[in-house]
Amino acid sequence: MLNRRRFLGLFAILALLGAACSSQIQGGTGTLPSGIDSAMVPDAELGGYIYFSSDPPIAVSNERFLIPSEAADLPPRATGKLQLSRATIAISEAPKDFSGTLEFANVGEAQTAWDLYQSRPESADFSGVLDAPKVHIVHGESPWALDVRAQVDSGNMVSIEDSDPLAWDLLTNLPESTEKPPLAVGALTLGGDMLKDVSELAGVQLFGLNTVFGFVGVHNVAFGIYADASVDVPDELNEEFFEEVKVAVVMVSNPGYPGVVVSFLLKMVSARVGMESIEIGDTAARYRTVNDLHLIVKNKGSLLYTVVASTRSEAERLVLSAIED
Repeated sequence: MLNRRRFLGLFAILALLGAACSSQIQGGTGTLPSGIDSAMVPDAELGGYIYFSSDPPIAVSNERFLIPSEAADLPPRATGKLQLSRATIAISEAPKDFSGTLEFANVGEAQTAWDLYQSRPESADFSGVLDAPKVHIVHGESPWALDVRAQVDSGNMVSIEDSDPLAWDLLTNLPESTEKPPLAVGALTLGGDMLKDVSELAGVQLFGLNTVFGFVGVHNVAFGIYADASVDVPDELNEEFFEEVKVAVVMVSNPGYPGVVVSFLLKMVSARVGMESIEIGDTAARYRTVNDLHLIVKNKGSLLYTVVASTRSEAERLVLSAIED
């Protein structure tokens, strides 16, 4: 009983220390995709966003621009792929509503995408603007979607940095990876079931991250998606896709506690989700596998890094590139 009381007392002291000395995020020197400085999102409450950039552009199936029932009715001449150079997608706090700016390789590609959108049945839940080589879209019927539509129509948008300075600072703490910059980056606010909803959309397991993030107190997370080369966007984003094209995801968050508290909480929760302690270079980290994917969690002071990769060596490389000064 005495040991248990001492343990609870220690936990309470650490919790109070964390509340009193919550850490501010310092901007980093992480490598971000080209063009992100000029990317724009709605000036509205966001549940998250993702920014993608690729040179050369990536091929995206026409069907990706339609819902399944509409894609099934595409005439043969409408099948094929479009070349997408950049995209900025912003989602509301309820992920069903979203807006996006898609930039295609040329004006003709944008016109084809616009024609596909225009071929959709008349619906109050979708609107768009052709600004070739860009296409702006808004999906949803909520007050959020209506407000965003007005912003898109008027061009009243803000930069990603100005939209959420906290998320931007987290993005700058992604790894320095000039030889292999991220294909896409983004941020999520983990309120409600946001993490679960997004993981279901992506078709990947959570690796127990909902337990880890909940226990450590993560509310905002930035992420980068890394791949060996430009890849076609598949019909389904799942674990097989991660393995086949060697995709890795790095997430960085700031629970708001000093580093000693983050380390303590991470040590406590890692056993709950089946993580073991491993050595990476001259530092310790937490590790586990799920269906041939590899997860490593490591804090750098108050920042918490989470890496999911198709190989353990790639996961370790990204962890080291993130935590090394």
